[in-house]
Amino acid sequence: MKNFKNVSISISEEKFDLAIAVLTDYPILGIQEETDKLTATFLDSEWTSEMSMELLQSLKNIDKNAQILSEELLNTQNWNEEFERNIPIINISNRIAIMPEWKKFEVSVDIPIIINPKMSFGTGQHETTRLIAKLMEKYVQPGQFWIDAGTGTGVLAILALKLGAARAFAFDNNEWSIENASENFDLNGVSDSIDLIEADIENITLPKSDGIVANLYANLVRNSFPKFYNSLVAKNGVLLVSGILIYDIEEVIQSAIENNFELIEQIQESEWVSLAFKCK
Repeated sequence: MKNFKNVSISISEEKFDLAIAVLTDYPILGIQEETDKLTATFLDSEWTSEMSMELLQSLKNIDKNAQILSEELLNTQNWNEEFERNIPIINISNRIAIMPEWKKFEVSVDIPIIINPKMSFGTGQHETTRLIAKLMEKYVQPGQFWIDAGTGTGVLAILALKLGAARAFAFDNNEWSIENASENFDLNGVSDSIDLIEADIENITLPKSDGIVANLYANLVRNSFPKFYNSLVAKNGVLLVSGILIYDIEEVIQSAIENNFELIEQIQESEWVSLAFKCK
């Protein structure tokens, strides 16, 4: 049985978006938000005193009053029970809603996405998932082949197929995410239409595609533009990216332009932005 470390952080709520952006540079498995407090979950084997000191200093650069309040050791069963209690139904649009399996009878929509998140990203609670899902509703077309880069719970690959894509390819570099995504593909009846592998975006060779969804942090998106372009150019495909803070927009767009992409749409929620590009 794996053990996990819940690290509770005191930080001003108005700084949450910046703090979450910092946390995504670390090997976190999940984040829970409360009033003026974030709780990040790590594998106990990966959380070290050196990481604690480094993280705290990074957070103090955002909020000088930031503090690590506690570090709680949990096993797999206890972590899941605590996390699952707090998962709401997320309405993306009039047609799309994301929900855990135990709440699937509480809502009626055309496109229900059933997600049991375990310890992976993609419950729809965060702005980045909601934003990119809204763009997908506009850009995914019937019969297409889509790639989900950094699939997490598998929510975006599932959505692509339920919006009409014929096939999807999903990957993540986290073993737990691969297990979780596979379970969610089964729950949504789409396993036969998705190829799922464990891989790192820096090393993977992407197949030719009609579209790519990448809910990743800004640096990883910028570094991956050449790889995304090579996958999309033959079909003049669409690239949808999320996980971008408003402070990083100009750098991300400039990098996209330098790699032969053209910005076609930009949407925002709070301090987060999702961008749609097409190949020039």
